[in-house]
Amino acid sequence: MKRSGKIKWGNLWVGIIVTFAMAALLYSSFRGGGTSIFERKNKLVVYFGNVNGLVRGAPVWLGGVEVGNVRSIKFVNLDEKRRIKAVISVKKSVWESITADSRIMLGTIGLLGDKYVEVIPGTKGLPVVEPGTVLPTVEETGLNAVLTKAPKFIATIDSTLTNMKDITMALAHGEGTAGKFIFDTVLYDQLVAVLEQTTSIVSEIKKNQKRIIDRINTTFDNTASLTSRMEAGEGNLGKLIKDESLYNSLALSAARIDSILAKLDRGDGSAGALLNDDRLHEEISNLVVRINNLVADIEKNPRKYFKFSVF
Repeated sequence: MKRSGKIKWGNLWVGIIVTFAMAALLYSSFRGGGTSIFERKNKLVVYFGNVNGLVRGAPVWLGGVEVGNVRSIKFVNLDEKRRIKAVISVKKSVWESITADSRIMLGTIGLLGDKYVEVIPGTKGLPVVEPGTVLPTVEETGLNAVLTKAPKFIATIDSTLTNMKDITMALAHGEGTAGKFIFDTVLYDQLVAVLEQTTSIVSEIKKNQKRIIDRINTTFDNTASLTSRMEAGEGNLGKLIKDESLYNSLALSAARIDSILAKLDRGDGSAGALLNDDRLHEEISNLVVRINNLVADIEKNPRKYFKFSVF
């Protein structure tokens, strides 16, 4: 049977429409989310140090409502905080909410970890930003921040648990001071002995506490009695404090001693001459020498000085 090479226009139009619809659906799926591909959008630029898995076509939210998508992501590596440049598109119908103090934040959808871009609305009344403006970023907060830091937190917990396991194993084998403290009975016996000695010492202190306190109180009482008698002028110390005649006698005695010492210093009298006259000193010295010589000679020749006769 011979086929005709002609195609009906109706069939052709149906094919064109279906092809266009499929292309539109594919474009919408790749260009992002729940926004219409026919809505007019403006672009914003944002720099990230780390996009944490953000991909092209990811949704853009404004106040929790999807208003656009991520158009492009590329490396620029300007500095530590500006390594990746992302261009996002936002519907013009909500553009008035993006003012001079608006900020950009990365977010995480649920526990699956899909990323999105959150545009934080600015203050009403401030100037609306121009298309192509570079908006600054802020750190993630709340559950998003927890989910972002969860891998590091889990790694830290795992490391801590590993260390605890090593410590408990060392303790179980009696290693280190803590292990010996648990398994070595010698240390336990020494601690028990120390505690017993401490208990004994405390008991002795308690027994002697009353006696010590009584002695202290007696000492205080004697001191108080002594000070009272001194204030009343009793005894030598009391008379020394209260009786002026004793003070005057002591002062007179001191004056006399001072007078005698002054005379001695001037060389007055025999004692003063003995202390200050060099000639008298020399004569006394010579006399002492002669007496010594005489005594020595008597010891050697007693018959020279003493004559004995029996008959």
